[in-house]
Amino acid sequence: MTTLLEHSRIALSSLRANWFRAALTALGVVIGVASLVAVTAVSAGAQKEVADSIRRLGGNIVNVDGEFITIGTRQSASDRTITPEDVAAISQLPTVTAVSPHQSIESITVAAGRNQANTWLEGVTSAYSDVQNQQAARGRLITDADVSFGRSVMVVGLDAQDRLFPGQSAIGKTVRVGSREFEVVGVQARRGSLADENLDNRIFIPLPILTRVMLGGSNIVHVDLRVESEGDIEPTIGAIEDLLREQHKLPESYPDDFSAEDQATIVKEAQRATSTFRVLTFSLGGIALLVGGIGIMNMMLVSVHERFREIGIRKSVGATPWKVQMQFLIEALFLSVLGGAAGVLAGLGATRLISTFAGWETLVSGLSLVLAFSVSFAVGIFFGYYPARRAARLDPIAALRYE
Repeated sequence: MTTLLEHSRIALSSLRANWFRAALTALGVVIGVASLVAVTAVSAGAQKEVADSIRRLGGNIVNVDGEFITIGTRQSASDRTITPEDVAAISQLPTVTAVSPHQSIESITVAAGRNQANTWLEGVTSAYSDVQNQQAARGRLITDADVSFGRSVMVVGLDAQDRLFPGQSAIGKTVRVGSREFEVVGVQARRGSLADENLDNRIFIPLPILTRVMLGGSNIVHVDLRVESEGDIEPTIGAIEDLLREQHKLPESYPDDFSAEDQATIVKEAQRATSTFRVLTFSLGGIALLVGGIGIMNMMLVSVHERFREIGIRKSVGATPWKVQMQFLIEALFLSVLGGAAGVLAGLGATRLISTFAGWETLVSGLSLVLAFSVSFAVGIFFGYYPARRAARLDPIAALRYE
């Protein structure tokens, strides 16, 4: 223990004597470890967000889409590709347990008194809440009676409520969409975001009001459906594709005028993009660590060269090759460990900045910090071994003669 403490004291003294060179040498380790900590936190946060999104949206969901609505298009609702007959046929498939047709206007300005909000308008049926796992924070959701009687009622998301009725509850109040007014009967519970879509900045009205009254037709763009089990997803998608091609009387040479996808797969596409980013950044972090390790080796070789006479004197008074090797290996370890500690702190700071300014969810675990620090420790041993071994094998007589 005394020998180890003595080696540590000498190592610190040597690093202090050349502190600027030591700091520059450790910079590569700092950058590498910081990138590992930050990327691990971002990746863990992205995985958690994907899992949360799937849980919020519900499992075993298939999305069937026709064309997209854009404001200002010349197409009417009757030009859309998903018809009521299509919805009825899909609902008869044996693996389908619930069907939710809905229509969207992705960007529309609504008003409540002097307050306005640009939001996402959804025309839905009562099945929407079951299929999409929608719940009410206050009030109620769209019911069968609202759809049957064409009631001018609305459910708003929490963010839409905050914009239209800041500091107030929206229940019982009126929202104007175009020339039509709707009574708010419910507020949707918090759902968060899906990719770049804010699920809380949406408003919901009965489907017939949107299709027949506002758009002048009965066809829709979207159908979401729930199947019995995860194993039924692929067979159901295949059955829907065959069914809709037959319903739409499409020749074999014609492409589909619709799409059918597993909702969880859509969500996981974002995770794949994040994984690609993670691999790329891990690679850059690994390169930084490699450069840092080479810098440590280079500095230690220079240090051995500058201290030939010191090594010769120590050997001549009885220092064993093992003690000399340990001396220089500890110096290399000090460089990498101090760089690793600074890298962990820099990585935590970078994680906080990413979370604050980019708005990404991050998740820092103790295991990732230990792993990053362990990598820096391994870099010190690996790249410090050769210079330390070279110092240990020096001939003391030749070292003493060195000028």
